[in-house]
Amino acid sequence: MTLFSSCSNTERLDVQYSFAVARDVEYDVADFDQIQFTPGQQLDLGFYEGSAWIQLNIENTGKPLSVVVMCGDLINRNYRFYELDTLSNSLLPYDPDLDLAYQDHRTYNFAKPNFQIDLDENEKKTFYITTTSDGRILQGSPLLVSLNEFHAIKERTLLFDIIFYGAIALLVLINLFYFQSVKSNIYYFYGAYILSSCLMYLFVEGRLYGLGLSHATIDHMMFVAIRMWILTSILFATQFLKTKETNFRFYQFIIALLILTLGGATLYQFFFPDSISTLHMTENLLGFLWIMLSLAVVGISYRKRKLESTYYLIAFSAFIFFVTLGLLDSHLTMLPGDPFSYFKIGTIFEFIGFTYFITVLIKKKLKTSEQLEKDLALTRQELGEKQKALDVDSKIKKTDFANIFKLVESSLSTEAEWDEFKVRFDQLQPDFYNQLLRKHPGLSKSEVRLLILIHIGYSQKEIADILRIAPDSVKKGRNRARKKLEVPSEVRLEDFLLQFYKK
Repeated sequence: MTLFSSCSNTERLDVQYSFAVARDVEYDVADFDQIQFTPGQQLDLGFYEGSAWIQLNIENTGKPLSVVVMCGDLINRNYRFYELDTLSNSLLPYDPDLDLAYQDHRTYNFAKPNFQIDLDENEKKTFYITTTSDGRILQGSPLLVSLNEFHAIKERTLLFDIIFYGAIALLVLINLFYFQSVKSNIYYFYGAYILSSCLMYLFVEGRLYGLGLSHATIDHMMFVAIRMWILTSILFATQFLKTKETNFRFYQFIIALLILTLGGATLYQFFFPDSISTLHMTENLLGFLWIMLSLAVVGISYRKRKLESTYYLIAFSAFIFFVTLGLLDSHLTMLPGDPFSYFKIGTIFEFIGFTYFITVLIKKKLKTSEQLEKDLALTRQELGEKQKALDVDSKIKKTDFANIFKLVESSLSTEAEWDEFKVRFDQLQPDFYNQLLRKHPGLSKSEVRLLILIHIGYSQKEIADILRIAPDSVKKGRNRARKKLEVPSEVRLEDFLLQFYKK
């Protein structure tokens, strides 16, 4: 093959070169001449464990020049670069004094393996590149570029990173602004998800290499970062879709699964730190499980949270779309740019989508709350007029609590929200709560809440959904409350509670 690269308006580089590769090599460097090479440069292997070699024969047919051999790997720092000494027929390492536990034979501290070759006029040389994979994906296919082109690639990568992390920083500032305005808990989960995503990218792209940390240490830190990314993404999904409120049992299943998988992988990593290959396979499986689990959360939540599920699916689909493009391009080379950059593009679109949709949902909730305040004021006025005509024993109708219904159904998951609910309930029935506790001080807080919901008129299933407990637990709670209240067996609990309602 011939490489033409324009370094200036007048300079032209003429290089003849050819690549050959070998897989599953069991020979060491001293026996390199025993290796059987196959012409070509395809060396992209999924979950590969073993050693692979690259042979490069290159001849400069023009002026002195420098070229760079690049490979596509991001997290594999086990690359070695040798030059063939034709006099002794042996391989000379790029840097014999290099501590290979902390660095590899790359010329520049760039995310992808790179080896600069300097050639004099009409000089012909042979080089060998070796790499080992411990079970991770190997993207070792070599590419030969001019030195100027390599630096241009570095500059484009730097520019893209500035845009990527700049966009992330801007989105963080926007979300901080909205958080200061509304103080919604969703931003805690969303912020953790954003920071974990950035941390994961920093590790995967090898940003911590060259800081005095060994390859194994960085690998283990990367595994933890990936698990944090998975954990925060699932917790954010459940918070965004209100899974805990809409399907408490499924939420418990998700938490148990996260503890089992992520916790189990972390314990395995702690007790078997040398099992790097197994851990690489595990992280890929966990990533696939994360995608499937996120889609399952959307599907389960869709019936009760249709709007939120639609919003989540739109933002999440943007990420999946670009990740798919990146995976396809890494094997088919059908798109411009670095395949991994599509992962980052997908992340940006995902975060833009979530930032927008969270804002829309919060504004919608605030607007609903304002309307509730108006409705409650009107209801209080109407009830004040109605109570003048009501008999003491009249049963309170569920329709008299339309606004309380909306409050309960929209949010009743924290102590603060319960306190707000109690204030509004007291405005409608100012004596019920106090009289109930005055006559029966032994009632627990959970039993009082249950009795209030029963008094309003909620069914057993509705109460179970509101309190996020099983219907059987509601039934048992009713029975305990009846015993404490000493309700006669022939009297309905709902009718018994009417005595605490005074006009």
